[in-house]
Amino acid sequence: MSVTRRHLFALLLVFFSISSVAQATTARGVSGLQKVRSKALSLNEINVGSGFVHQSSCSSLRHHFGYPIFIRLGLNVSSLAGLSGYRSGLQLALEPFYNTIHGTEKGFETGCGFGVRYFHKLTGSTNLFLEASVAPMYLGIDSREQGRAGFNFLDQIGVGVQRTLSGPYALFSGYRLRHISHAGLVDRPNSGINSGAFIAGISYSF
Repeated sequence: MSVTRRHLFALLLVFFSISSVAQATTARGVSGLQKVRSKALSLNEINVGSGFVHQSSCSSLRHHFGYPIFIRLGLNVSSLAGLSGYRSGLQLALEPFYNTIHGTEKGFETGCGFGVRYFHKLTGSTNLFLEASVAPMYLGIDSREQGRAGFNFLDQIGVGVQRTLSGPYALFSGYRLRHISHAGLVDRPNSGINSGAFIAGISYSF
């Protein structure tokens, strides 16, 4: 089993363990999750996902590609944003990730994203989402644009759909535009690396 598959398997195991405990707690009628739901800022979703990263044709890494693995925690802030209806919602998101890089050279990206995701209901079981995030991260490969491996930021904007399955589970897929730079905070080149990512995964909602 490759390193990427081992990490994905471990994340899925954690995901289903957490969701099983949460589901059992709800079934027993314990008020913990009910109290969390009543708060203005509460954890209401956990995602596990992966995908495929492709580089811009202008990038020095254009012959490289990547496989992202991430777990995403969504915090419901709809009421704070004045979104009280059932057709839309807003989340703050925390997303630790580890992305393997493959090509003429091998490396990795790792960090933690902070962002927002806006949901809009399309049908009874399908939601459209728009998202944006920024992540302090370590780029573990040298590049013409960013110089030697080291600290950078990963900025992302994306769009996708999420379809509810049975119970609290849902599947999601989307596309993200990515930009890597260090904002001039370190003494290295900073031309920026642009890429795109197809993502998909499973979510559990509280």
